[in-house]
Amino acid sequence: MSNDTDTLTLQPVSWSEASKALSELRRVVFIEEQGVPKDIEWDGRDNESRHVLALRGETPVGCGRLMPDGKIGRMAVLPSERGKGTGGAVLQRLIELAKESGMSRVYVHAQQHAAPFYRRAGFVPRGATFEEAGIPHTTMHLEIPQ
Repeated sequence: MSNDTDTLTLQPVSWSEASKALSELRRVVFIEEQGVPKDIEWDGRDNESRHVLALRGETPVGCGRLMPDGKIGRMAVLPSERGKGTGGAVLQRLIELAKESGMSRVYVHAQQHAAPFYRRAGFVPRGATFEEAGIPHTTMHLEIPQ
């Protein structure tokens, strides 16, 4: 039996309407948990990006952003929400937004430990591993079927 607190909803949002919830999720996951420096996390690109906010009931539990060039990033899911399909749902909604915008491909700079997650969603690695914010990453691409 489920109730409203069990329901996951995904909301496409702009930075201006949801910056408080989005920035709190990213602060917890990237700055506190992973040690990403604030000046790297807050790159000034949020206003130009489209965002997806995942809510469990009314509580923000995950997010991600789609940049105008097709880069998906800032995928953040609270530790208590991991393994429940939240990240996959956010990713799929971001891919849908890209398709709705007429994009034929998207890409990510995947943290090495997250590469299998993106691979399961159909992303293919390209190029050598590189370091970003002190964390090993791989560029991965996904062609969007039209």
